[in-house]
This record gives sequence, structure tokens and C-alpha cells, in this order.
Amino acid sequence: MPSRLPVTIIGGFLGAGKTSLLHNIITEHQGGYLAVLVENPGPLNIDAKSMRGLCGAMRRLQDTVLDIPNGDGETQRAWIAQALKEITQAGRFERVIIEVAGTSSPAWLAEAFLAGGALAERGELQQIICVVDALDYLRSTQGGDKSWSHFQDEQLTGATLVVLNKCDLLDEKQLAECTKALQTLHDPRVPIIQTAYGEVPLEVWTRQATPQEFSAAMERRALASRVGTMPPLSSALYRVHRPFHPARFWEWFNAEHPGLLRVKGLLWLASRTLLVGGVSRTRWQNSCGAAGIWWAALPREEWPEDEAALKRMQETWHEPYGDRRQELVLIGDPIWLAKSGRAQLDACLLTDEEYAKPVQEWGKLPDPFPEWDVEE
Repeated sequence: MPSRLPVTIIGGFLGAGKTSLLHNIITEHQGGYLAVLVENPGPLNIDAKSMRGLCGAMRRLQDTVLDIPNGDGETQRAWIAQALKEITQAGRFERVIIEVAGTSSPAWLAEAFLAGGALAERGELQQIICVVDALDYLRSTQGGDKSWSHFQDEQLTGATLVVLNKCDLLDEKQLAECTKALQTLHDPRVPIIQTAYGEVPLEVWTRQATPQEFSAAMERRALASRVGTMPPLSSALYRVHRPFHPARFWEWFNAEHPGLLRVKGLLWLASRTLLVGGVSRTRWQNSCGAAGIWWAALPREEWPEDEAALKRMQETWHEPYGDRRQELVLIGDPIWLAKSGRAQLDACLLTDEEYAKPVQEWGKLPDPFPEWDVEE
């Protein structure tokens, strides 16, 4: 029987920086091949797509990135057990990393590894990592929106390692206050790593937690889970093959939307037909920059040769502008998403009259977004 592979579980609230941590791990990893399993409930697993793109760009073509299908906990655990069996039998992987969704607690999966059974037979749990948005956590402790604090506490208490991310958004005094709050509300023995963009040294995230650490994490998690439950959340995919008017989308992107917790995905601005826009919005921070070049803007000889990649590209192809599109995942209050989400974004699109004009005219539209650098 093949030996068990080391498994690291990564969790954290929506927008905390789990993807940034995974990007850093893949980018800096100098060892053998990685198997990355990504849970992202909803119609589009953007994190998994991002990981595949990064592995391809770095020529780590023997790594594998798999989508954990939606379902209840038992169904997902069974799927992960089967995936681990196949990954182990492949014989080429060094370790497994599992990213759980921002609406999940990493401990729900860790419990299954620690309890024995199929998961424990095929993988050896090393760490339960929780990524925390430093700005979000600090504002929650200062009397901000408490709607999600109990759920975030549950995520944190079930961790053997806390990665305090986006520390660059706080000054020295605020960072000390945030760290003190974490240590006060949670077990001070749990290591806290401070970082800006998910940079965690290899020897830290691959460290083997002790049985005592795992046991303490599960006990803390059991106590925290009795405090409260997470309010209902829903996700929606917004995919449209028409560009946004840059000024109208800028206004929407920077406005307050109390029912909206997270936006992530690809963006097409009418004034920027060459570059793919990458969008990320959390409760307290927005970012938008270049995420690449649309395939339709590149010569045919520069298209991918891999059949699977070509098939994925064709699935989103729509004439006359090819793969250019809006592909945004919105996560938030179900009522807000149903009543306001799509309608507000539709209002940002070019009108029929604007869309009918030549593309050269689109470039003259007022565009308040900062300049994008394709290398960023």
C-alpha cells in the first residue's frame, strides 16, 4: 500500500487571502509535485482556475489542481478520500494542499482526518491553517459589523497556525492591537505569522503539528461552534459578453453595498479591450488590475496547444469579441443578490447605442481606473 501523503488544510473568511497564500506556496515551492484541492461553493471555482493558470505559467505541468464538488460534508469527504487515493497511487506527488471555502471552517475537514477512517488512511494531516484579514479583523474588534464575528472565531479556534495577512494595511500600533486581540480571544500558544501577501516560509507551513495541538484545536472549535451560526449566504455568477462602461463600473465598484461580502473574477472594460481585468472586493478593500491578455487579442499561434485548455477557452467564446467577458462571482445576502446584484451590474454595461459604436470610440470613454500594467 502506498505511503500516506502529508496534507495541509487552508481556510479563512472570504477575502482573507487564501489564494495569495497558495500562489506564494506554488511560486516558492522547490520540491516535488503538488496536488491542490480547492473547495469553492457556487457556479464557478475561480480559485481553482487561478491555480491552474499559475501552474501553467510556471511550467509546473505535473502539479494537479482539482475542484472539490459542491455537496454536504459527507459527500465531500468521500470525494476527497477517493481523490487522495488516486493522487497517492499516481506516485508522483510530494504533498497535498486543501483549500476550504471562505464560508467553511477548516476544522470540519480536519476532524475527519483526525478521527481515522478513509481520509486518515490516505493522508497525514500536518497543519490546519487559518488566514485572517488583518484590517477586517481589527475593525470587527473595534465595533464594526459583528454579523460574521462568531463564524470567524470558529474558523480561527480550529487552527494550529494563524496567518495574519494584509498587515501592510495597518500601522504599527494597529498591528499590535490586532495581534493582541487575536491572542486574547484565542489560544496564545497558537503561532501567528504576520504577512502582507501570504508569504509564509516553507518550514512554517509544512511543520508537523503535534497531537496535543490538534486536540486543543478541536476542543476550542467545539466550544466556539456553540456560540452562534453563520448568517445565510448565497453566491451568483455574473457572466455577460458585453463590456462595462468604465466610469459607471468605477462608481459601482467603489460604492457601498451592505448586502455584498465578496466579488472576485474577470472584468472587461470598454476602454481596455486588450487586457483582462482582475477584480477583488472585500468588505473593506477593493483592487482591480491586469490579469493577463484576452486570447482574442493574441495571434492564433500564441494560443494554447493543450486540448483541454483550448476546450475551456472555446466554452467562453462569443463572437464578435471572442473570450472577452464579465465573469464575476458575487457572494452575499441572498435577498440583495436576487433583488439588486445583477440589476446594478447590468446598469454598468454599455448601452445598445454605446455598444454599436466602433471599438475605437470605446477607448474615448471617461476611464477613472488607474493604469494597468500587464506585468503586475
